[in-house]
Amino acid sequence: MHEMHLLKDLLSDILNAAKDNNAKKVTKVYLRMGTFTEINPEILLHFFAAHAKGTVAEGAEVLIESSPTRELRLLSFDCE
Repeated sequence: MHEMHLLKDLLSDILNAAKDNNAKKVTKVYLRMGTFTEINPEILLHFFAAHAKGTVAEGAEVLIESSPTRELRLLSFDCE
């Protein structure tokens, strides 16, 4: 399941960027996900919530923008 690898990399990128910017809390994550990624949005949200526990991203709201392409892209995130 390469999808889980992509999701782990995505969360890692968010956590690294948050650390680099001295963020205490990630509040929202904005993603663009293509319809051809073969990733179920519900699984993505569940995975994110489970793997963000105990990190600055715990409890962050994940907003997914649809795209007609094959992509999973971190657009931005809000933090405190």
